[in-house]
Amino acid sequence: MTSLRHFLNVNEHGQGVTPLLLIHGFGCDQTVWRRLIPALENDYRLIFVDLAGFGGAAPEFYDNQRHTTPAGHAEDIATLCDELELENAIMVGHSIGGTIGMLASILRPNAFSRLGMICSSARYLDDPPDYHGGYTHEQLEGLMQLMEQNYLDWAGAISRVALGDAITEPHQRNLEQRFLNIAPDVLRPFAHSIFLGDTRHYLPKVTVPSSIFQTSRDAIVPLEAAEYLQQHLFESELVVLDAGGHYPQMTHPDTLAEALQANLAKQRNSHLCQ
Repeated sequence: MTSLRHFLNVNEHGQGVTPLLLIHGFGCDQTVWRRLIPALENDYRLIFVDLAGFGGAAPEFYDNQRHTTPAGHAEDIATLCDELELENAIMVGHSIGGTIGMLASILRPNAFSRLGMICSSARYLDDPPDYHGGYTHEQLEGLMQLMEQNYLDWAGAISRVALGDAITEPHQRNLEQRFLNIAPDVLRPFAHSIFLGDTRHYLPKVTVPSSIFQTSRDAIVPLEAAEYLQQHLFESELVVLDAGGHYPQMTHPDTLAEALQANLAKQRNSHLCQ
């Protein structure tokens, strides 16, 4: 029987003892973390994955029903934790990757000692008057319609919006190409599930402490959505990065690495003392 280590293209790096599982976000793969490796490799056992349908994940493993939802991917991560025998690991996930890691922690709470969620959101759709997700239903439907009608134009538009004031031509080309590298039949239903979905009801079920890392100028996830996570997750703290855009691991790796090191070092030291 082929293992999830193979199916999810798991790669390990680093000289540390504490396991640090990194889960990429929408439209990316594990290579999006490469600019963070020099800052983390001496202190952690870095574990990289490609979610089903993305990057180097085995194409035959992709399920066109289960893998259209964050919950389906979370099941994979939970099973991977069993296979790797992870205990007291730290999860760092970007955007929907953070949500997937959070859902996996509900399934396997003992596998994790802390959750790190970068630019993640429990819901992208506004729910007035009490919740500001950043988008109206009409805006998200328009985004989905463009994705259906012209995938190339959508990739260019969403990459520019996501990078915001952190945009440079190389970053924009990089992110746009990442979107275009993924089969539309994989990305479209997943996008629909993410942007029109709602994971707020899962937040009270999380029993692992968390750190929310949010850029101060993110057109995809407003600060209010990050604050909502912090207010509703167990023993959670919010770290606001003085940076723009939705992909700080690409555009501001030093700023993000410094925040991760400062916040996660407490947990790593606690793990080493056990």
